[in-house]
Amino acid sequence: MNSETIVESVKFLLKSVQQLSDRFVASNQGISLTIEKLVKRIGKIEDQLENMRDEYLLGSPMTRRPPELPVSESSRSRLVHILNVAEDSVMDIYRNTPALLEPFARPCSLSAKTLSGEIDKIELEVFAQGSTWIIELQNGAWVIVPRPGSLQRQTQIDGLAQIFKLDFQGELPANIDMLTFATATVIEHGVRWHLKDKGQIGVHTDPLSQSLENRLRDIEQKIDLIQNSTADQSNE
Repeated sequence: MNSETIVESVKFLLKSVQQLSDRFVASNQGISLTIEKLVKRIGKIEDQLENMRDEYLLGSPMTRRPPELPVSESSRSRLVHILNVAEDSVMDIYRNTPALLEPFARPCSLSAKTLSGEIDKIELEVFAQGSTWIIELQNGAWVIVPRPGSLQRQTQIDGLAQIFKLDFQGELPANIDMLTFATATVIEHGVRWHLKDKGQIGVHTDPLSQSLENRLRDIEQKIDLIQNSTADQSNE
C-alpha cells in the first residue's frame, strides 16, 4: 500500500470518527433535553401532590393570602411557601405584622404520642386549629411561633408551655410577647417535627379583653335576672 492510499485511508477513518462523534453529541443532547423535561415534569407533579396533601391536612377548600415577603424560588408553585428572609427578620415581622407570615406557616400542635406520654420527645404535627405556626426558612431551618391572637383557654397556655419558656400567673384572656422563637427538626417533611430548642415568650393579661369579658358577663347576669323575674311573674 503506497503512502497516498494510506493517507486517504486515514482521512476516511478520521471523517468517519468525526461523523460518529457528531451523531453521538446530537443524540446525547437529545437525551439530555428529554431528561431535563422529565425532571421538570416530575417536579411539577411533586408540587401538585404536596399541595393536595397540604390542602387535606390544613383544611379544604383552603384560601391563603398571596405572599408579600420574599419566597424561595423552589417553593413558588406550592401552597405553603418557603420564606426567604433571615431568622432575625422573622422575629421583627412577627412582632409588627404577623399576618404576613401566614402564607409560609403551617398550623401545628402537640402530637397524640406526646400528649399520651407514648414518647418522651416533644413532637408536633400539622393541625388546622393548632395554636402554633411552624415556618420553613430558605436556610433549611424550621422556626415555631405562637399563632397570632389572644389566648382564651388554659389548654393553649399548657400547650405553649411545652414549646416555649413562659411564666404566666395572670388571668385569661392574655396577650403574647414574642421573645425568641422555638426551632424544630423534620421527621416527615411538612407533616411532623421534633422540638429542637425551646423558645421564650411573655404572656400578659389583656386588660381590654378582660374588661370586655367582664362587661359581657355583667350583661349575661342581668339577662338571667330579667328572665328569672319574668318566669317568677308568670308562675304567680
